[in-house]
Amino acid sequence: MEKEITGGLQAMHFVKAFVMSALITAVLLLICAFLLLKTELPEQTLGIILAAVDALAVFTGGVYLGKKAGHQKFLWGLIFGILYFMVYLLLSFLIGGPKLQMQSVLKSLLVMAAGGMIGGMVS
Repeated sequence: MEKEITGGLQAMHFVKAFVMSALITAVLLLICAFLLLKTELPEQTLGIILAAVDALAVFTGGVYLGKKAGHQKFLWGLIFGILYFMVYLLLSFLIGGPKLQMQSVLKSLLVMAAGGMIGGMVS
């Protein structure tokens, strides 16, 4: 039997939320890549779309965890958003893409934390 995390959430719920959010991110990024291929989106518009993809993916994970938590839903959504951001940041460093700018990193943190927290509150 799984060990319970404080507040009654099990680790498996976090894993399911991560998988769900990662799948949503992958599908939406494929759609964005197709749009970019077929249209000439300005860079500013693309940045907004990518932030919306991140927020939507973390929002769904926050909703899932909020439903499983039963209480302090916003807190579990916020924790999920921050953890998802940390995994996102770790993968960015491991892939070794372009050097990250502090402004974009903070924007991503705020978007993901807010998306998770709002998802938890809505659930």
